[in-house]
Amino acid sequence: MTSAQLPDEISDLSARRDPDITFGGFLEEKWTEVCRGLGVDQWETETVLRDLREVIHPWGSRPVGTRCDPPSFVSADGFPAELSVSWKGGRPEVRILFESLGDDRTPLGCQEAGRELTRRLAGSPGTDISRYLGIEDLFLTSAPDRYRATLWHSLAWRPGKRPHYKVYLNPQVHGLDHAYDVMAQAMERLGLADAWEPVGRRGAELARRGHELELMALDLDAGDAPRVKVYYRHRPMPMDELDTVAELAHRYEPVRAARARGVIYGRDGGTVSNEPMTCLAFREDTSGPQEANVYLRLPDNTASDAEAAERIARLMELEGIDPRPHAEIVRRLTAGRPAGAGGLQELCSYRTISPEMPADIGVYLRFGTYGGPVL
Repeated sequence: MTSAQLPDEISDLSARRDPDITFGGFLEEKWTEVCRGLGVDQWETETVLRDLREVIHPWGSRPVGTRCDPPSFVSADGFPAELSVSWKGGRPEVRILFESLGDDRTPLGCQEAGRELTRRLAGSPGTDISRYLGIEDLFLTSAPDRYRATLWHSLAWRPGKRPHYKVYLNPQVHGLDHAYDVMAQAMERLGLADAWEPVGRRGAELARRGHELELMALDLDAGDAPRVKVYYRHRPMPMDELDTVAELAHRYEPVRAARARGVIYGRDGGTVSNEPMTCLAFREDTSGPQEANVYLRLPDNTASDAEAAERIARLMELEGIDPRPHAEIVRRLTAGRPAGAGGLQELCSYRTISPEMPADIGVYLRFGTYGGPVL
């Protein structure tokens, strides 16, 4: 989920040296390095790579080249994918978020490629797309905007488990002014109208305060009650204002979240202008959102990836999570890059489940493949 800012010095040397490397080859290499950093067995890594190859087929065979056409809103430079690692209960999970690229290299082609992939996923073990099919029409358009979200997916994998999939949809597909109308209809169809109501009725207020409704994600797991995640982007605002959306959730702990912000931003107040995000999670039989996950941006408030890694390590230690696997991932992914380069670690996510448990912490990795922002 892109930010408008991207430091000029970011570059991924392996992609720039070899512009003929494919999207698939590039992403497999990065995924493998992340798994090695976590100490995952190579055989187990190769098993999940087969799933990765399948979900990015056929566009994974295209050369990365010097730009993505059309540019993807997943990344500031238009690259159509990001990797992330999340520690939940101290256990790591590796994920990839991506936008499928269409054959005709248009936003509409990407939307249609995303629809086609969702239907292919119906054949994956433990996957059910019926809830998605019940709301798909709300999020389609004949003329998607360039460099905005179309229809995205994610693959999440915890070693020893099968992959899980999510689909990401754009409530702004018919214009920002209609985003809450789209969400209300989607939540009604999913049986989550009561859960959404406390948030939906505050939509106008949240928009005035700079909290922009941006994305919706739906789990594609079979059998479980639907979990829906709704993402807000925060325009420039005082740091304390960032709590406004997250405090709508039942399990949010503002004191711990403030501590996390202080660690990641290196300060306890002032204006935050780099567009952090908040995700609210909704489930059946709950009045209002159940959980909140905050996403804090790193590149323009840290001088380098080394400094970003130090701040993430400090937060992990405060939560009782071993920071060494994250440090090893960063070491592997920054090997060969200029000393002092930054931008690999784009976001740090933070979610509290209960006062007695460590927070879930995630790190979102961007590769600056094309070396500069789209806009």
